[in-house]
Amino acid sequence: MKKKLITFLLSLGLVLSFGLLSNSSNAEAAAYGGKLYTTPKALRGTWYFAKAGKADYSGMPTQYQHLYKKIKITAHTITFTKRKRAGLSGRYTFYKSTKKTFKKMTPAKMEAAEKYATKHKWLNPYDSGKSHLQFSETWLHIFQSSNSGELSVSKGRLILGNAYSKDYFVK
Repeated sequence: MKKKLITFLLSLGLVLSFGLLSNSSNAEAAAYGGKLYTTPKALRGTWYFAKAGKADYSGMPTQYQHLYKKIKITAHTITFTKRKRAGLSGRYTFYKSTKKTFKKMTPAKMEAAEKYATKHKWLNPYDSGKSHLQFSETWLHIFQSSNSGELSVSKGRLILGNAYSKDYFVK
């Protein structure tokens, strides 16, 4: 009888601990006002670099242009494979910050949220449509940078544009 009780309690403890560990990321996101974002279906898939678009940004170093050779987009994540040293690398999760997020946060909490988002590779999506998505690498702020940009699908091609370049990708 004691063996069955001990086995049951250990099993229950393991199940509860796994449940708590697996749900910690979403709990933190809610604490900072983040909501998991679902990407438009038209953007999803694995996209490979096809050609560089013409960019009219004179004087911009080439290390900040045409950064990625492959982009994989799923329902909630985006994975970047770099061609050059600059740019985002690895898998990022889309968490949308809401207007309520800004109203409730003190400057210290905003800094903590930004630090947490950067550490856990969150991207902030905004201004999206059925075949269009803009994102920012800084979670609570929107800045023009080589790591932020706009994704759109047109004529079977994914177009990645940012402040410094425009690239075309195909499946």
